[in-house]
Amino acid sequence: MLDNELIALIRATIIAQEAAAGIPGLPIKQAFQPTQQGANTEPTGYLYKIGDRRVGFPRVSDAWDEQNSRMVHTELQKYETTFQFSALATQDPKAPRQYTASDVLNLAAYTLQSSAAIAAFEARGVGVLRVTDVRNPYFLDDRQRFEASPSFDATFTHDRVVVTTSPVVAIEEYQIIPI
Repeated sequence: MLDNELIALIRATIIAQEAAAGIPGLPIKQAFQPTQQGANTEPTGYLYKIGDRRVGFPRVSDAWDEQNSRMVHTELQKYETTFQFSALATQDPKAPRQYTASDVLNLAAYTLQSSAAIAAFEARGVGVLRVTDVRNPYFLDDRQRFEASPSFDATFTHDRVVVTTSPVVAIEEYQIIPI
């Protein structure tokens, strides 16, 4: 599975589970995009890829395609891909029932481990390997107020398949040359 396919699957799965988790309509965006202009004013979840880890060696298979007279060479590599999720939600002391960024992120983490999400991932050949604890550091925002910047990591397992073909040799020519 390619990165964009995996990101789209993760976003769609979280969005599909938002209502059940109590965060309906929460925007989920890919962080660090070249066209993003500033932070959202509403609570927003962000994700970005941290890295890939290849697991083991590629599984290699060759099969003859009789219909097209070609050799089909397939290499399948198992991957563990880790994403970091974060959220921004401005806290207002006058609204104690409002979700904090940490609340939003804990509910997003829940959606990734829900039965419905696991089934959706498995249907596409993706597994949820681990979802880490939510970290909750603070920073000084542009209005000189402390704001939380919680995050967690989630690792997904999937396969990456590369298929190549080799056409059949059409002409063979043997030569015996004396020395």
